[in-house]
Amino acid sequence: MADPRGHGGTGEGGFTLAEMLAALAILLFGVTALLGTLTASVAQRRSTDARHELAALCERALQRVRDEAVRSASGSSVPTELEFVPLQAQEVADFPGMTWSAHVVADDSRPDLWLVRIEVRWLDQGEEQVQEFLRVVPRQRPLRDRVGAIRETADLAK
Repeated sequence: MADPRGHGGTGEGGFTLAEMLAALAILLFGVTALLGTLTASVAQRRSTDARHELAALCERALQRVRDEAVRSASGSSVPTELEFVPLQAQEVADFPGMTWSAHVVADDSRPDLWLVRIEVRWLDQGEEQVQEFLRVVPRQRPLRDRVGAIRETADLAK
């Protein structure tokens, strides 16, 4: 029986070497493009995760500043004299490699407030990124310290 493609029945069917190499080249090109896109996607995801972490971190850092960095001035007998203890290179538990620091800027025209500068650092695609947040914090002792002072005063009055 004759081959419907017009060939005699004696030849073997299959792909030539040139066809196989062309198919392999197309496949290789597709896989390379896919890997490049995947790498860019992973880097973009880490960057996006860092930005999301920053939003939550700022509020957590500000709470720690209020709780840990504000205290009565050392050597002062007046409880309203306060000092700010800078927090340096605090690790972020949810994001390895991210650290934050808090410093205060005092304004003599506003003795009732501090301007807190929170600086966050992390690596993004091999480059160090720095983001700065500014928050206004009242210059007062933390609530737990004020409540404790009221309780001590009440106990002494008894």
